[in-house]
Amino acid sequence: MGEDSTMEALSDGHTVAPIIKVAYLHARRGAKTYMFHFGYQSKESEYPQRLGSVRGEDLPYIFGLPLVQGGPVFAQNYSRQDMGVNEAVLNFVTNFCKTGDPNEAGHQQAQPLHPDYGTAKERTRFRLITWDTYETTTQQYLSISKD
Repeated sequence: MGEDSTMEALSDGHTVAPIIKVAYLHARRGAKTYMFHFGYQSKESEYPQRLGSVRGEDLPYIFGLPLVQGGPVFAQNYSRQDMGVNEAVLNFVTNFCKTGDPNEAGHQQAQPLHPDYGTAKERTRFRLITWDTYETTTQQYLSISKD
């Protein structure tokens, strides 16, 4: 087994398996459950281009850093695509915080969080994505990646 496959197996055993178990148990109780895998990688990432994900690589997107071009710890030159992905992630997170459903915006009309980047088409291309619930039978989750 190579170094990459060993690290992938360890990651699956220490991180992925417990997350799937928690999601499964949560859904089995009848609770609305949502799960995502963040495999998106900016071209300016500190890590070499690869398949999969790095733990914590979603944090800049949850904090909205691509929309403000980074910060003291996460300073990067984010692209328009990075900003679009960030817009989608923040919409899901804020919708979930407001309503318990990442797809439902509550009473506010969806507005771009950062209207100064890209064309209208670029700013709204992720709007029609639906994050399906994770259920014990289907085990659906949202995959956030370049593909």
